[in-house]
Amino acid sequence: MASSNNIADQIANAVQNAVNSKDFSNLQSSIERSIDVAAQSIGKGIAQASDGFRRGQEQYAAIQQRKRQEEQMNALYAKPSSERGAGVALTATGCALAVPLLACGGLLLLVNWGAAATSLVAGAACAVMAAVGGRKLQLAKRFERYRDVIGLRDRCSIEELAAACADTADNVRKNVKKMLAKGLFRQAALDNSETMLLMTPGAYQQYESQRAEALRQQHQRDLAESARAAEPKAEPTAQQRQILERGEGFIAQIRESNQVIPGEDVSRTLDQIEHVVRAILDCAAENPEVIDDLDRLMDYYLPTTVKLLDAYRELDGQPIQSSSIQQSKREIEGALGSLNTAFEKLLDSLFRDMAIDVSSDISVLHTVLAQEGLVDGPFDSAKRS
Repeated sequence: MASSNNIADQIANAVQNAVNSKDFSNLQSSIERSIDVAAQSIGKGIAQASDGFRRGQEQYAAIQQRKRQEEQMNALYAKPSSERGAGVALTATGCALAVPLLACGGLLLLVNWGAAATSLVAGAACAVMAAVGGRKLQLAKRFERYRDVIGLRDRCSIEELAAACADTADNVRKNVKKMLAKGLFRQAALDNSETMLLMTPGAYQQYESQRAEALRQQHQRDLAESARAAEPKAEPTAQQRQILERGEGFIAQIRESNQVIPGEDVSRTLDQIEHVVRAILDCAAENPEVIDDLDRLMDYYLPTTVKLLDAYRELDGQPIQSSSIQQSKREIEGALGSLNTAFEKLLDSLFRDMAIDVSSDISVLHTVLAQEGLVDGPFDSAKRS
């Protein structure tokens, strides 16, 4: 970057040259060039300084981020160095002593049974020491693998750890229990079912609370279902049975037309119509209270379907399939598709009404249980909060 002294010298020289030559025509341009060069140098210097400052900020932010992550990891995980160190020491010492002791014991068997037995027992003890050390090393290695999988999350399932480590859930569960006993997971605990590792007390409380709430809701659903199953099943009245029999008659006519009409697309539509209408009648037979709502089905939709099928069969039986006949058949096929959609919507409506009834039963059941003190009511929850 150009210094202020250099700029001043350049301007002074330009002025002196103009005075000496008595030619001031280029003086202004010379001064402006000197100032422009200086400004560019200053701008480059500022940009370089700004880039350096920004890089410094980014590096500082990255360092702080790593530091925070290390602090968080240290709060969740202990260092396995002591476990690894003990494993190395036991393995090395055990192997170093076991081999010569066992070899010596084998040789002494030919000379002195007592000394041989002592040497063999000592060698076996050293072999056990080496095995214990090996298990400690394996546990430390598995702990590091589990730590890498979990990271900074507040929970991890045993199944996920097993899948990530290509191990069985039972083996992972045993390893986790050993690690918890050794304090390698500083704050963690297994849930009551031993299927989830919760990394902090807060995560444990939240998980168990959610699980208890899910079990409570399932219990209420089971009670509601049992109550509904225990209720005496309503039987259709004579008039309602006549309505269902009419529906069966319509199904028989639809099936008969389906067997006669050769077109695959029409046959597929009629299969769907028969299936949906059958489901509607089965639902109505089990829930007679909805039969009275089927008047539109019995008085319009099904008779219209049968009428259209009769017309289609008549058109299809014509020896000459003119363009007008083919057009009429296509229009009937479209109408049958619309009727099929109407039947499906009616079936959805029936099941939706039944779902509303079930929700109402559950709500009433919860109110009764709360009155009997078997579950908390809304005001009890409000008092605790």
